Amino acid sequence: MKQSILSLFVLLLMACQGGAQSGKTISAAEFMQKLASTRNEYLLDVRTPGEFNEEHLNNAVNIDYNAADFEAQIKKLDKSRPVFLYCLSGGRSGSAVSVLAANGFKEIYNMQGGIMQWRAAKFPTNLNNSSAAATPSWKGMTQAEYDAITQSSVPVLIDFNATWCGPCKKLKPILDEIATEYAGKVKVVAIDVDQNKSLADAMQIRSIPLLIYYKNGKVAMNFEGYTEKKTLIKEMGLNK
Repeated sequence: MKQSILSLFVLLLMACQGGAQSGKTISAAEFMQKLASTRNEYLLDVRTPGEFNEEHLNNAVNIDYNAADFEAQIKKLDKSRPVFLYCLSGGRSGSAVSVLAANGFKEIYNMQGGIMQWRAAKFPTNLNNSSAAATPSWKGMTQAEYDAITQSSVPVLIDFNATWCGPCKKLKPILDEIATEYAGKVKVVAIDVDQNKSLADAMQIRSIPLLIYYKNGKVAMNFEGYTEKKTLIKEMGLNK
């Protein structure tokens, strides 16, 4: 009898696990193809309203992941419909997947690399107006200004980041410490990709945080994602 009950419990557990479908993170190309072949879907842009108004995917609906009412807005949606999510580089939308899954959504697709990868693939977006689509204006630091910074005689560590990026926030105090402890040996320059969108696009920055280390005006190495302080110091040859 005990064995029968145990067997029944195992079968029920397997059935529950088999019925659940976690969110999938797919490339921009796969995202576009899947979106085109899916019907009755939600396409959610989880960036801020300002980012959304500037540029977004066609037919997308904006629900800000960092807004206080994000989960409340999600609960208004039909859980039986497929959901496609994207943000700037994939961080916020990746976190949003967990919220949707916890609220009962079964078919969730997250775009890897976000709208940065979408633009890199030259897929169409809906700009804020037709004139911007025809002659987009440069936003933020110019390429010439950036080149001037990296041509310094002192090695330069460029930090591409964003205020909403969790790993970027975690990395900031480490970079502040390096800038202080190794003053004169390396210069740390932070560049927000939201405030310097045109430069990020021109340099094809597709994920953040991204650190680019320049020596004698040339790229010596890149560090993608969160990197420990000791690793940065060692790789840049800054050991005292």
